Order: sequence, then structure tokens, then C-alpha cells
Amino acid sequence: MSVSARSRTVAVVLLAVGSLTAPATMAQAPDPGAILDRAVETFSHVTTLRADFTQFVRDPMLGATDTSWGEFLQQRPGKFALRWQHPKGDMIVADGRVMWVFLPSSVPNQVVKTNLSGKPGESADLVAEFLDQPRQRFVVTYVRSDSVGGRAADVLSLVPMQQGTLPYRRVLIWVDRADTLVHRVEINEGSGAVRRITFDRMRTNVPIPASSFVFRAPPGVRVVDASQ
Repeated sequence: MSVSARSRTVAVVLLAVGSLTAPATMAQAPDPGAILDRAVETFSHVTTLRADFTQFVRDPMLGATDTSWGEFLQQRPGKFALRWQHPKGDMIVADGRVMWVFLPSSVPNQVVKTNLSGKPGESADLVAEFLDQPRQRFVVTYVRSDSVGGRAADVLSLVPMQQGTLPYRRVLIWVDRADTLVHRVEINEGSGAVRRITFDRMRTNVPIPASSFVFRAPPGVRVVDASQ
């Protein structure tokens, strides 16, 4: 999603260890596959997720950057909602069958309706998209140790094995070392835009009203069916 629209071969990086006499400072890098497996296992037990989010987008084609924020809601499988507080009123809502993209801050009086196919790359679900059988879909490498919100995290790079078939070229995910949830996602889109989403106050398996995943177009808003 650009600013204007708001929008198995596992490559393992190891530090060489020649022998028992190798320098003590030469340590083995963490296993990216093991970190990813823990994140997938943790996510498999998540039925609902609620978090605040901040999104930063940099689009070199437009020469622009943008920061926005709001709330992310998820009920597995297939239901999720991004509801922006800034710009207020923007939202992406999926009820498990249909996804609605309503961004009045940039495209007034129009909502785009899309049938959910369940296929990789055709979801706006910022978590499930990259934790659905990732070993079969991505080349995974360890990038670095980092932190999100003061919490230690490991950064992994996910590069699609089938380049050109997805709307992104590479994804970075920040896996929290304590709860093994993904607390940040950075998407390098095919257009060259970079979108980084950071989650805060993550709460799993909490009650979420069913109405959170229902969208009704406001009066006078034109519905564009992108599934046709």
C-alpha cells in the first residue's frame, strides 16, 4: 500500500568457527529457522490479537514519507481490521470472506471491496501473511539483534522463493525474544516503497466484539468491486 493509498533452501549466516582454538569472540549466529519456528508455533495458539500500531511509509517514487497510527484487531482465521486514529476514519476491514478498504483521507467517497482468496500476497493481514508456512515460501536469514519498545528482539529477513509473484520483494520481521510474537514488520514492496508497522500493547486471546469485523459503507460512498 503506497503513501497515496495509505495505504527449502534456508540461507543461514554463520560466523566461521575453525577449531577449539578459535578466538572466544567468534560466536555462532542465532539459527533463523529455529527463531521463525518458535514464532510460528506461538502464533498457532493465537485466536485473537489486539494491538496499537504505528505505520511508517517511505515512497521514493513520490519522494514522500508518512506516519500514521491506530488499532489492529485480528480473529483467526481470516478476520482482521486496521482502524486508523490518524488519519481518523481510514480503515481496512475483513470479515473472513470480503475485505473492505476505506481510506477517506486520500480517496473520499469510495470504498474498495475485494473477495478474500486466502492466497499468499492477497491479504492485508500484517501478521498471518508471513507466518503461514514460511519455510515453504521464503528464504530466511538472520539479520541482527535489535529491540522494539525496549524489548529484545531478533530480526529475520524473509525473501520470497517465487520472486515476481508477490507484491513485495523482501520482508523483515522482529521476533520478540520473550513472548516470540512478531512486534514489527517491514515490507519492501515491488514499487520500491517501504512500509514499516510496529505493534505496541499486544494482547492475545482476548475478547473482541464481532462488530469489529463488520463494515457498512456510509451513505453516498461508492462501492468499487475489485473482485470482478
